[in-house]
Amino acid sequence: MTAAPAPARPVVETEAGRVAGLHEPQGTLAFLGVPYAAPVTARNRFQLPEPVTPWAGLRAADRLGPICPQLPTYGPVGRAAASILAAGEDFLTVNIRTPGLQGRAPVLVWIHGGGYAVGSANEPVLQSGAFAASGVVEVTVNYRLGAMGFLSLPGCPDNRGLLDQIAALDWVQRNIAGFGGDPARVTFAGRSAGGFSVAAVMAMPAARGLFARAMPQSGASTGLNLPEDAARLTRRMAAALDLPADRLQTVPLDRLIAAQRDLCNESYDRHDAARDGRAAMLGVPFVPVIDGVSLPDHPEALAERGATAPVPMMIGCTTAEYLTHSGVLPAWLDMEGAARLLDQRVRPMGLTGEEIVARYRAALPGHGPAGIWRAVGGDLVFQNPAIRFARAQGRHRPVWKYLWGGTGPDETGAAHGAEVGHVWFRPGMDQSPLPPRQRSADAGLARRSHALWLSFIRGEEPATEGCTAPRHDPEGAGVIHVDAGGARLARDPFGARLDLWAGGAVRS
Repeated sequence: MTAAPAPARPVVETEAGRVAGLHEPQGTLAFLGVPYAAPVTARNRFQLPEPVTPWAGLRAADRLGPICPQLPTYGPVGRAAASILAAGEDFLTVNIRTPGLQGRAPVLVWIHGGGYAVGSANEPVLQSGAFAASGVVEVTVNYRLGAMGFLSLPGCPDNRGLLDQIAALDWVQRNIAGFGGDPARVTFAGRSAGGFSVAAVMAMPAARGLFARAMPQSGASTGLNLPEDAARLTRRMAAALDLPADRLQTVPLDRLIAAQRDLCNESYDRHDAARDGRAAMLGVPFVPVIDGVSLPDHPEALAERGATAPVPMMIGCTTAEYLTHSGVLPAWLDMEGAARLLDQRVRPMGLTGEEIVARYRAALPGHGPAGIWRAVGGDLVFQNPAIRFARAQGRHRPVWKYLWGGTGPDETGAAHGAEVGHVWFRPGMDQSPLPPRQRSADAGLARRSHALWLSFIRGEEPATEGCTAPRHDPEGAGVIHVDAGGARLARDPFGARLDLWAGGAVRS
């Protein structure tokens, strides 16, 4: 019996030329490594993203392309990131999966996390095609990281990593219809540094009109630098490379990345608010800059004035955001030690480690030293910014807030990033390439998590298994809580803890 011929490769005409993708076993189509901007070379490494040079003929888009050059960095973030994947110059690309080339499906544009320094859109967990299998065109984005994306340099635009993301959103607006997507129904989403990016881009004038919904996961705008903070980081980078700041653009890439890694490790291991400014809260030196041009003000301040992107938003966190991070804690940790470790982290908030630990001990008397450290760190970096941004945006636009995962004693529960493998889970997928933390062993939890995100992306009221999320009340604390037991409406257990930071003088 003669075997049926293989289906012809799917082909799409983009503005720059035709791309040929592939058919996936689950019935979706994939177009991988499609460029949205020109390659990043020594010539344009610190400049605005440039347009793609058109090509003749058919460009293969049937395999993942290179990722942004990087080296494993600081703590659990770097050790767990996708730094081992092949890097190269032509990494300003998107990976697209679609249910089909006809029609006008909703679109998900996803920004990966990794502390602005590591990770990629090529991570195995993002290759499941789960949203495409559910009728959504999914677009995962690679962008400039670390020094290439976020080091402030004389004569160069700030926030290049965010400007890359905006270039990708603009590319989607102009090209996604050819992949079966509706440019009027784009949800801009990401997790961790990807979620921070979404909140920051919501505040950037250049992004206005490029997406219809926003979904920051695990945090909002944390530790954004002021120009003086960015200038101190530039001086540190110049000293590490033994060059004046105006010569940093000439540094060979391998030396630049090595110096970037060392500065990341230094900031994570030895927080110093005097040295790192507000980035000390995050423990990551390369962060967006409130430069007054691309990013005119802090996203929270702009949201309070109704000046961020005028779009509905769903935002939320896991229940134990700092659980994985606590793997770096010493076994001897006591309350005094927790206060010392937290001191420089909370200084930018106008508090000392001793003050914040005393407040949390009074509010959480059952917590031990590690639990207090997890509570303070998780609230500082993830919970508090998400709560504040939800309240500010919710005064002007529809906002829904979720909480994901179970809770346990001493600030245990669902760790940072634990929801990703469930949200991107597809029945029948091979989970063996995934790290253990991203594998879903609970089909019910995966199903209800995916359904919640999917309903929002479709433009509906967020809901799962008959439970509809309440519209967020800026004066209240209602959330939809999704865990292994189901989905239910609840008061945000982290909302009241925001008051423990009263007296802090600055935003994060």
